[in-house]
Parts: sequence; C-alpha cells; structure tokens
Amino acid sequence: MKARAKKKPVVKAARGAKKAPRKAKQTPARKPSSAGKRKQPPKKQSRKTSPHSAKKRPVSSASKATPARLPSVGKGGHWVSREELDLVRDRLQEAQETLDAIRTGEVDAVVVSGPNGSQVYSLSSVEQPYRVYVENMQEGAVTISADGVILYANQRFAEMLKMPLERVIGSRAADHLPESAVAVISHVIQDAHDAVKHECLLQCREDSALPVHLAASALPQEDQTVICLVVTDLSLQRGQEELRMAKEVAERANMAKDSFLAALSHELRTPLTPALMSLLSLEREEGVPEFVRAELAMIRRNIELETRLIDDLLDLTRIANGKLELHTAPLDLHAVLARAVEICRPAIDAKQQRLVSHLQAQQTASTGDAVRLQQVLWNLLRNAVKFTPAGGTITVTSENLDDGRLQFEVRDTGIGFDPEAESKLFQAFEQSGRGITRQFGGLGLGLTISRSIVEAHGGTIRGHSDGPGTGAVFTVALPLVVDTIPKLTRPAVDHGARQPDRGQEILIVEDHMDTRTTLQRLLERRGYKVTAATSAEQALAAAGEVQFDLVISDLGLPDMTGNELMALLRARHGLPGIAVSGYGMEEDVNRSRDAGFVHHLTKPIQLDRLTELITTTLESAVVAR
Repeated sequence: MKARAKKKPVVKAARGAKKAPRKAKQTPARKPSSAGKRKQPPKKQSRKTSPHSAKKRPVSSASKATPARLPSVGKGGHWVSREELDLVRDRLQEAQETLDAIRTGEVDAVVVSGPNGSQVYSLSSVEQPYRVYVENMQEGAVTISADGVILYANQRFAEMLKMPLERVIGSRAADHLPESAVAVISHVIQDAHDAVKHECLLQCREDSALPVHLAASALPQEDQTVICLVVTDLSLQRGQEELRMAKEVAERANMAKDSFLAALSHELRTPLTPALMSLLSLEREEGVPEFVRAELAMIRRNIELETRLIDDLLDLTRIANGKLELHTAPLDLHAVLARAVEICRPAIDAKQQRLVSHLQAQQTASTGDAVRLQQVLWNLLRNAVKFTPAGGTITVTSENLDDGRLQFEVRDTGIGFDPEAESKLFQAFEQSGRGITRQFGGLGLGLTISRSIVEAHGGTIRGHSDGPGTGAVFTVALPLVVDTIPKLTRPAVDHGARQPDRGQEILIVEDHMDTRTTLQRLLERRGYKVTAATSAEQALAAAGEVQFDLVISDLGLPDMTGNELMALLRARHGLPGIAVSGYGMEEDVNRSRDAGFVHHLTKPIQLDRLTELITTTLESAVVAR
C-alpha cells in the first residue's frame, strides 16, 4: 500500500488596497479584497472514486464514442484531469499575485494554515516598535518629500506648531521653517550629504516662534528620496542657559557689591578713627570746661552714628550672604537692655523725652550674642526716640511668657504708621515712605538686621501701629535657658588706663597720616615706646633694627597687604600683632588671624579697647616665652 504524503501548510496572504501611512498602533490584518480573491476550486475527487465517475473534458468530438488511446506514462507519473490542471494554474497565479503584492507593499499580514490551525503574521510587526517610539518621542519627527511637502509628522511636531496633526500633514515645510533652514536641510538630497544639522526658529501659530534644532538625513525610496527630519525643542535648554548666565551675572554683581562695600567701609572708617580717639581723649582731660565737654560729646555721638550706619551696610551684606556670625555665651537679658538704654540715654535727654520701664520678667537668663542682642534693642529704642516728638514718652516692659520665652516691648507716642505698612516694616530700605526718610534720615536697615539677629537666636520680632499719629509698639520674644543661670551683671567700664611696663616697644604701621600720628601720640601718653611706619618696607626695616614686643598694623598698605607683612614679621622676628583696619567682614577677620594677627579691630577703634588688647597680648607673649 502506497503511503500518503504529509500535508503541507497552506499559506494565504491578506491583501488590501495600497496602504496609507500607518499610525503608531497595531494594524489588524486586512480582509482580502474582492479583486484579489481567488476562485474556489471544485471539491477534489477522492482517488478511491472510480475513474469513470469523474467527469473529464473531451479532447475531441469523437472521444465519447471511441476513447482515444492515451500514450503511456513513465514510472511514478499519473494523468490529471483538466479541472485539476486548471486548479494548479489558479494556485500558481494566486502565488504569483501574492508575491507581487508582498513586493509592492500591498500585503498587511500572512495567514499560515497548518496542522495546528491558522496563524496570522503581520509583516509590520518588526517595524511596529519603531513606529511607537517615533510617535512617543519628545522630539518632532517629520518626513518631507523632495519638493518640500510634509508626508508624515508625529504628534509632538504638531504640538510644537500648535496645529492639528491633520493640518500639518500635507502642508509645506516652508510654511513652518525659514527659507534658510529649508535650503540647509535640502542639501541631504541635492548634495548627497549623509546628514545636516541646523538651528532656527520654528514658525508656530499665533505668530509665535520656537527655537529648535534640526537634524536631517536622506531616506531613499523606490520612487523617490525623502528627507527624515528630527526637530528638538531648544526653549527649555535656552531658558536653563539664560538662567545659568543670569545667575552667574548676579553672583558676579554680588561679589562686586561686597568688594565695593568693603572698600567703602575701609575708606569711611579710616578718617573716623583719629577723630573718635581724639574726642574720647579730650573728654577725659581734666580742666576742660563743661560746655566744651558737652560739645565734644555731641561730636562723638555723631561719629558713632556714622559708624553705626557703616556697620548696618556691612551687616546687611553678611545677612544676604548667610554669614552673620553669633558669638554665644550665657547672658542676662535685662543687663543687655540696660546697656542699650545707656547708649540711647543722651539722645532721650536731648529731646526731653520720658523713659518709663516696667521690667516684670523674673526669669531673664539666656544664651546668645550679647553684642548682637544689644544691637536689636538699641535699634528699637533709637527708632522710638527718632519718631517720637520732643516731650513724648517711651515705655519699655518685659514679661515672662507661658511658652518659656521673655518678651520685651518698646512702645512710643510717636508718629506711628499705617497698619497696611506692617508687612514692609522689616524689608531693607523701607521707612514707610520717602517722606519719612527725608524728614528723619537713616537707611531703613535697622529693623531688617534686627529681625535676622532675633531669628538667628530662635526668637520673633513684630511691629504694630493703629495708624498715623497713634504711636507704635514693637515686641521681641527670646527663648530662655532651662537651667538656672545666675544673672550676669555688666562689668563697669574702666576708663582708666592700665599702666604698662616701661620700655615695651610697639611698632605701628599705618599709611593714613592722621590715624598714625593720633594713635602714636595717645599710646605714648600711656607709657609705650612707639615707632611709626607708613609702609611695609619701612616696617620691615625698623623690625631689623629694633626688638619690638608688638606690631599694630593696618591691612590696606601701599606696598603689600598687612597680612603679608604680619606673616613676614612673625616668621622673622616672632612678633605678635593686632590688626586695625576698616575691613571688618568675617573673611577679613579670618584672613588676618590666618596671617598671624592675634586680634582684629575694626575702625574706628576705641582706645580703651585697644589698650586692653595690647596688655593681654603682651602678657600672653611673656607667658609663651
């Protein structure tokens, strides 16, 4: 018995009309069109059927009567009927049409029928991930014909143009790109470039333009070569670049401002030093008439006010740069207030104002920077004195709050301010209107600096007024320490000079003549032997001839910096030093200490403070030896 041949899978092609550009979603297999549908063959006769039962097309008209004698066939062959031959021809024709359809791109899928059933294989399954990628990419993707017509665009490109996608496809590239850009990207076809890149402005709807980067390449097709264009939005990148450049410009401007303020501070402070030291010395002279002493005190107060304004400018710079330093220690808040009141007392008496104190707080121990907190309370008192007319009343109170804080309140009967201005009270250079500045002066920095100091101590500060002419009230709440700390009383200021040992040699290096001569005269009057130099060169020469015990030097010298001089004097002669300079920023203090200075005093200096530091520095030098 002859074995039956294994049945081979039947392959069918699903065809349709010429495909349009596909979208980024899965395209289902198309049903065969009527034009491409093959003829259904008649049911195949079983080989078990008798040959006489199959209808065979006669070869000639005589075939019915007299069967034609067929030539014999070779071994293994057999005769087929005309129907079977037509069926083979139909199948061959169908196979040829399928191959042609696949070759021309008319077939979407292939259906393979086998022992396990029918399976559909999409011819676009390989390129489908790329279509999804193109549709979802953040850049615009465009296909442009050689004559400039947009054949394809993804949704991102339409969003860039702010146009519906259906209006973009079919439009001309020149409608959206500058003429120069169209000429550049056309080079990939005209000059056979592999790829070209170009930056331009994409013309969008609503007369807007978008900075973009174009990357064009040529894609050969059977009938034409098209341009594949990738469009990248540069607006975010440009915005980030502009932001970075603006930040760099602002940082450079800020550094220039800091340098300017430091130089301005030095130049303003330097001439104040001899004036203030001479005034303090004259005020203590015996035999000075009282009216002269009063005039000297008035001059001194104004010099100190000038110094305070300079300090405010520098403090504002420190705060803006986050460099406000606090030197914390145990303190008594009532003692800090007493010192602030003492400083403001002359101004209060000059305007014949009445100062009333109700200090009811029992717990006053805290920790903080006594100098900075004194600055806060002094600012509030100074404002109360400034904005309260002569004969007015200033009331200062203190109380312990339930949350463990101490609250100070400074209330006046002055001009007050509009309640709507409360939100601007603590902004820099704000004084509730330019008229206030013209009438009362000042820079409007005191409250800004005070808020930063209070907040750095973990406290709060507020201001309130019921309106113009009703006075104002400012409150400061500061945290207290948990443990009981004995109240610290402010040590009495000793205006007398401690007598130095005779024969102590001091070298002064200062290029400002008035400061140099005044400092030399006052120190000599206190018993020191003083040599003055106007430059670093003179100082080095003098140090080579005289064995000095201490150097007091300015930092801004004409031939080298005071820090460089200090490093040389310390290395060659082991001299300790005190820096006296108009440069008082934290960086200046740190640099002077790194150079070898033991102390750093910012001009204008107090002679008593300088004398105190001279004594302690010399004593420390003796102990070190």
